[in-house]
Amino acid sequence: MRRLTAIVLVLCLFPMLGCSPLEKQGRDVAAALSGSIVAAQTKYQATCTANPSQEICQVINRGVSGENALITAVESYCGWATTPAPPDPTAKCVPVKSAEAALQAAIANAATLTSQIKGAI
Repeated sequence: MRRLTAIVLVLCLFPMLGCSPLEKQGRDVAAALSGSIVAAQTKYQATCTANPSQEICQVINRGVSGENALITAVESYCGWATTPAPPDPTAKCVPVKSAEAALQAAIANAATLTSQIKGAI
């Protein structure tokens, strides 16, 4: 069932990629994932502190990793240095074609994680 949900999300995501620049899609999906993570962390903080091996706690942790991977993919796609400090907000994205597939995969992964986390909150 999870695999079917992931496939449906990916198929729905591809048409949206044509509507705006890929890096904007990455930022939008990262924002949605971030909001879901914060909501889940708030809701499950006490139970995850008591028992971090619960499934929802693992999903939240995967969400955080997925968000970090997506941010790194956006930075790589735009040719920005991947440093702990955020990139210059005025920096223009200069797409690196060789990083496009990785960014698309990170967007699809983050969209799947967002739906998994939203399903739990």
